[in-house]
Amino acid sequence: MLSDYPEISQIKRLSEPLYRVKGWMKFAGILSIITGALQALSLWGIVIAWLPIWMGAVLYSASNHIQKAYETEQEQDMVTSLGKLGKYFKIFGIFTLVLMAVAVIGIIAAILIPTLIRSRQEMMPS
Repeated sequence: MLSDYPEISQIKRLSEPLYRVKGWMKFAGILSIITGALQALSLWGIVIAWLPIWMGAVLYSASNHIQKAYETEQEQDMVTSLGKLGKYFKIFGIFTLVLMAVAVIGIIAAILIPTLIRSRQEMMPS
C-alpha cells in the first residue's frame, strides 16, 4: 500500500483509495448512462432519463480526474475529482428523495382512488 511510504506525495496518498476503484467508478458511470438511455425509450422515462445519463457522465469524469491526479500528482485534478463525486452524490440523493416522494404519492393514490370511486358509486341513485 502506498500510504506506508512517506516519500510518496500527499496527492498520491490521498487519491490512492479512489484510484484503486476507478474502474468500478467508470463501470457504474457507464451503467448509469445505459440505464438513462434505456429509460428514454419509455414515455415516463423520457422525462427523467437525462438524470441517470448526467450522473453517469459525472461519475465517469470523476474517475478520469482521479486517475490523472494519481498519475500526475496534480492537486487540481484531485480537487476536480472530489468535486464531481460530491456533485454525483448530491444529484443521487435529490433524485432518490424525489422518487421516494413520488412512490409515497402513488401508494396513497392507489389506496384513495378506489375508495373514492366506490363511495361515489354508492352515492349515485340506482
